[in-house]
Amino acid sequence: MLYVALTALGLGLLAPFLRAWIWGVPLALFSTAMLLRAFFGELIVAFFAGGVLLVALPPPIAAAVGGGVTLLLSTLSARRNRHLRALALVAYRLGQADARDEARVALLEKLAKLRRSVPAKEHAEYALFAALPLSAVELWADARTVLETIAMDALTPEGRARALQALATVRLQASDLEGASEAFASIARPAEPAVERWVRAGEALLFAVQGAADEALALCPDENDADGALAATYDVVRAHAHASRDEEAEAVRALERVKHVAGDPGLRRAIGPVGPATDLARAMLAPDAAVPESDQADADA
Repeated sequence: MLYVALTALGLGLLAPFLRAWIWGVPLALFSTAMLLRAFFGELIVAFFAGGVLLVALPPPIAAAVGGGVTLLLSTLSARRNRHLRALALVAYRLGQADARDEARVALLEKLAKLRRSVPAKEHAEYALFAALPLSAVELWADARTVLETIAMDALTPEGRARALQALATVRLQASDLEGASEAFASIARPAEPAVERWVRAGEALLFAVQGAADEALALCPDENDADGALAATYDVVRAHAHASRDEEAEAVRALERVKHVAGDPGLRRAIGPVGPATDLARAMLAPDAAVPESDQADADA
């Protein structure tokens, strides 16, 4: 039994490193709970497998065979949906300030490797998946870089529309109005409803930041729907449109609704892309909620 116990302990200690290697993610990004699950999971399986084999085999052989079976099962388990699971882990860690820098680097490196190692369509799905958490923590430049690596021709019409809508959004955030307009124009219309509603909001914002108030307001719904992010986007559109007409009170009310629904991150969406309401939004922003330096540089470019 000693051989079996030592083998089980060794495999338990190896398990977290094996999973990190197979996933292509730094071990430091694994939570304590994940490390403990991997350790105890392998230890218990190896101990049970070796213990059963002791009935028919000498202890050293039982430990070796049980350990080999456990290692094989562990490898197969870790390889199942490994890229998606790795990206999900890193995306989760992006939301934690103490791990964000390391998670950002790991995510970009992972996607760069996937671009070289998997089919273009599969890479596109991973890139779209990763762009959302990058945008959520306002790493707009990184989200744009990721989206611009997608081979659009490899996607289905639905996937292409989703990718182009996301690309137009991050270009807008960087005040690349020409690039955003180009991406919107490349979307086959009407797109699927979930995409179409965001395309419409993006086009309204594009009009608004260029001072085309009438066109922008014509695209705004009479009442915002229950989607808080979409509602905030339309209120950003209204703020720019009213500011371009010198209707400052209306613009401020729209920005106040944005802050109520989406907080300071929502107000930052009125700072980049730069438009008529940008100065109003900047004045309303909390002093300790400044625009990230890299994204501010993009917005001012």
